[in-house]
Amino acid sequence: MDIHQTVPGPRHRLPFYPGHFLVAMATVSLGPLLDPMMQDLSIPLSQGGLINGILFVGSALGIVLFNVAQSHLVAKWWFAGSTAFLALGLILAGTAAHSLWAVCLAYSAVGLSIAVMLAVSFMWLAVHLREKMATSALVLTIFFGMAMISVPVIIGQALERGWTWRHVLMVEGGVALVAALAFALMPLLDIPGRQNVRLTHLREAASHNRGLLLAILGAGFTYTGAEFVLNVWLPKFQIEVFSSSDAFASLAVTLFWTGEVTGRLFFVPLARRVEPARLLLVCTCVMAVFTTSMSFASSATSAVVLAALAGLAASPCYALIASYSGAFPGWKSGVVSSLFVLSGAPGGMLFPYLIGPLADSAGFRIALAAVAVPILASGAFALLLHARSRDHASVH
Repeated sequence: MDIHQTVPGPRHRLPFYPGHFLVAMATVSLGPLLDPMMQDLSIPLSQGGLINGILFVGSALGIVLFNVAQSHLVAKWWFAGSTAFLALGLILAGTAAHSLWAVCLAYSAVGLSIAVMLAVSFMWLAVHLREKMATSALVLTIFFGMAMISVPVIIGQALERGWTWRHVLMVEGGVALVAALAFALMPLLDIPGRQNVRLTHLREAASHNRGLLLAILGAGFTYTGAEFVLNVWLPKFQIEVFSSSDAFASLAVTLFWTGEVTGRLFFVPLARRVEPARLLLVCTCVMAVFTTSMSFASSATSAVVLAALAGLAASPCYALIASYSGAFPGWKSGVVSSLFVLSGAPGGMLFPYLIGPLADSAGFRIALAAVAVPILASGAFALLLHARSRDHASVH
């Protein structure tokens, strides 16, 4: 198939939409479930970020596994297989994990799975829909946002009605298992030109535009880390600072992602007319303002409203950064898209973990306000994205 002449239709990438919903379901659950997990397993506040950190250790391993072995399986089986492994990790966390480290081990499998699912989908877009990468990535991440909106509300209500965190994870694992079986039956075009990535490939991709690659990785590291601080710690922030109920605390993540999804609907047409780096710079600056304001809000209600506004500003950022992988020619775009997903893993490990010790020593308000630092850093990388991409192919 000549990918430059044939534009695949939605049915050719059908599993990616529910797949992104499942990825979001598994990651956003950590926020509402963190407090009951910590209470049940007697986890101190200073170690509360370890589970999310291990999730991203697994993500890093997943990206490495996929890139060194991707030629051995077609895209369909990578995606369906990693969804089945996601189900296994969630079910093990809910049934067999009776200590902090056992939960961490189960979540390393979850992280590995979601990393492969993201890598396959973004590599597919970069290869098949190069000229529409920015808008296609925004549409795909809307499904991610739908889970980020609905899942915290459902979990909050379940916890209020006497469910345990184990029950929630077992149900999520069952949903993922059913989806894996369905993905095995769905059509999914393969990614042409797939090959196992070696050090020479990384060097070739970097040699095309080293500055642009570094900007993509830097922005991915800082933005992903900042976003996952909010995903993981917003409910605990509500409980500790305002003594909110589980249901109301979960609403903070729901409203943050309501803002994200609403914003993406607005930014899809805007991304066709405005350079992604310019949008990224403006959005990260506005996000930093609302996040800091939320940290010092006077009431739980005003805090969740500010969380929604922060989500609105954050809405296009991940997809805008990812779109720059389409500026690299041929197979190099796939390598760069995988590196971009990988760059988020250390950010997702580091920044959410640091919140625990910082909140323990300086208080939750200071800890949450500190997330403005990586947010503004991702805005600074937008300047480098703009500077290094001006002389290369359009990523719109």
